[in-house]
Amino acid sequence: MARDSFSGYALASISFVLFVLLLSVVPARAQSGDDALRFSQRFPGVTATSIGSAGVGIAGVSDASAMFVNPAGLGLAGASSFSGSFSTLSVNDEGVFRLPGSFSTIESDGSRGDLSSLAYVYKYPTTRGSFVFAVSFNQVSTWERELAFDGFNDSNSITDFFLPLSNEVDFEFEGDEVFPVFSRTLSFIGFETFAIDFDQNLFDSGDPVPFWPAVSAGTIRQAGSVTEEGRQSELNFGAAFEASKGIFLGASVNIPFGKYKFFRILEETDIDDANDGRNGTTDFDFLRFTQSFESDMVGVNVRAGLSAQVSPDLRVGFSLESPTLLSVEEDFRTILSTEFDNGDAFIYGDDRSEKEGSGVFEYEITTPWHLGAGLSYQTSGVTLSADVEWIDWSQLELRADDLSFDDENRRISQQFDAVINLRMGATYEMGSYTFRGGLAFYPDPHDATFTSPVAGFVDRDRTYFSAGIGYMLSRYMKLDFGWMQERFNDVYRVYTEVTDAPYVEEDVVRNRFQFGLTYLF
Repeated sequence: MARDSFSGYALASISFVLFVLLLSVVPARAQSGDDALRFSQRFPGVTATSIGSAGVGIAGVSDASAMFVNPAGLGLAGASSFSGSFSTLSVNDEGVFRLPGSFSTIESDGSRGDLSSLAYVYKYPTTRGSFVFAVSFNQVSTWERELAFDGFNDSNSITDFFLPLSNEVDFEFEGDEVFPVFSRTLSFIGFETFAIDFDQNLFDSGDPVPFWPAVSAGTIRQAGSVTEEGRQSELNFGAAFEASKGIFLGASVNIPFGKYKFFRILEETDIDDANDGRNGTTDFDFLRFTQSFESDMVGVNVRAGLSAQVSPDLRVGFSLESPTLLSVEEDFRTILSTEFDNGDAFIYGDDRSEKEGSGVFEYEITTPWHLGAGLSYQTSGVTLSADVEWIDWSQLELRADDLSFDDENRRISQQFDAVINLRMGATYEMGSYTFRGGLAFYPDPHDATFTSPVAGFVDRDRTYFSAGIGYMLSRYMKLDFGWMQERFNDVYRVYTEVTDAPYVEEDVVRNRFQFGLTYLF
């Protein structure tokens, strides 16, 4: 064990008291631009019908997905209806754990099922034109994925990451005793569990960071996982009317809400017992580091649009979505445990009275404006449609009552770009059947000039492929099936700010199957 004298325990206890007195609010892990982006992005398509054609529809679609892409399309509804759908999701996450000179691959799979949409569309009786009201519930995004990794590291350890920078620690004196006072949460937790330790000789020699990590020799095994769960849905209240022949205007008020869960674990094992308490090493054996948070969110935005029949075969549409004001309440927790060869074991964070690295925090996200345009061309039972959607993600903002996000918002404005999302779809009607297919491409908002010092630029472009089929069971009832596949790459950094720190390259594939039933009346 690193420290076995009474003064060592006193040192830890006194530093804890000083830490609590000096440290104010500790930011939770999910309060970053990347997490705000995660909570703000949505997949294309919400109903079984729209999923089959990659969510295209700004020019005008008459089902409940109109409130998701362009509410003016509600005016095209030929009858009142009630509809609902159920979806299943399968996720494959292939992770390549990379270290200098080596790598290992682990593939993870998961699945779940959900009620995806419910909608009521009421076509008000009119002598001329069209007037339609609608209310719906739609799932608009999911965060399901699980990453696992396992490898051997002879270059560094997360205990190196726990070491503070010189401006993250101060020192108090009581007689001949020196007591470190940390302004960095993870360094304090590492110190409490002996993952890092104070070195009097280094301090006496003037070293600005007089600490040493529990792991300083040999090869360690690093294994862990990252699990994300949750979904975001919307309640939509919309209406559309025919302003003049063939021209429809519509608007909807939308209430997004959801729950996101994140859990990560890293275990390090001294597999060769290179850290045995001799030759300047500690007698480190094992550590487990976990971080988790659960975010509950609710917000509001408004969408409006126009859909116009400009010729017998061609329809165009325009849509506008206001910024979403999303309120997030986050419960976060950090636990670190260590074990040593002599049987000593230490843990911090498993007791709710140990507050550092854990707590509840509230903040708000403001998303950018969304501007969209689309067209739809119809001939001989075939309909070809395309959408473009412009979003300037550099306008994404975070804010809180008791914490400044000025630095993070500045990073967002510098490192995020405006993007144009593309959606293309086709349908073919043949008797009672409707066949659908589509493709969507959502570019990565991250500016390519801002690269990772470890993994380089990570291209997180998202590509969607889709297909579907509809069948009229009768003049009053139809059945729809839609499939959409989402593909993207990502990177998970096990820890940062350490030379040659390990990272995991991810290849994520999500397949969504949705079944819907519509009753017309």
